Parts: sequence; structure tokens; C-alpha cells
Amino acid sequence: MENKIKVRIIGREYTLGTDNTPEYTKDLAEKLDARMNQMLSASKTLSGIDVAILCALDAMDEAQKATENADNIRLQLGEYVTSADKSRQSYETAKREISSLKKRIEELQEKLEAKNIL
Repeated sequence: MENKIKVRIIGREYTLGTDNTPEYTKDLAEKLDARMNQMLSASKTLSGIDVAILCALDAMDEAQKATENADNIRLQLGEYVTSADKSRQSYETAKREISSLKKRIEELQEKLEAKNIL
């Protein structure tokens, strides 16, 4: 369901249509407003459109880095899963070998007992 939300950014009011909650959208607008006002007060030569473009570039940079981070995390998780699977396979192989060796020991002990060596 689309929500209509009024927000104020650098002194201008906007009515936004969004599927996000009003709280989420207002929080984003407040953060954007703070960032843009900070940039405007730091440089008297920037216009509102200049600040909007710089904020958009910052947001795109953050989104790109977040995407790259997520990709790296997915890659690491894949490596961990592969490593865990190899470890599990090694464990299962060792477990089977131990079981086989135990049986072999029992067989040899039975043979020795049959020959009255033990």
C-alpha cells in the first residue's frame, strides 16, 4: 500500500508516495535535510541543486560500497561453507576408518585368543 508522506528538505516541502513506512521515509528525509544543510552552510557558493547532486553522488558511493561489501561477504560465506563441507567429509572418512580399524583389531584379538596367545 502506497503511503503519502510530507517531508521538508532544505526548506522545501515534498509529498512523497512510498511503500515504506512513514517513519522510515521521514527519517531518511531528515538525514538528507541535515546533510544538505550542512553542505550548504559549509560552502556559500553551492546551490541547492549542487548540494543535491553531491548528496546523490555520496549516496551512490555508499550504495556501491555496500553492494561490494555484501558480495565479498557472500563470497567468504561460500568459502566457509565449502571448507566446512570438506571438513565434514574428512571427519566422516576418518570415522569410517576408525570403525574399520576397530573391527580389524577385534578380529586380530579373536585370532590371538583362538591360538591362546593372549
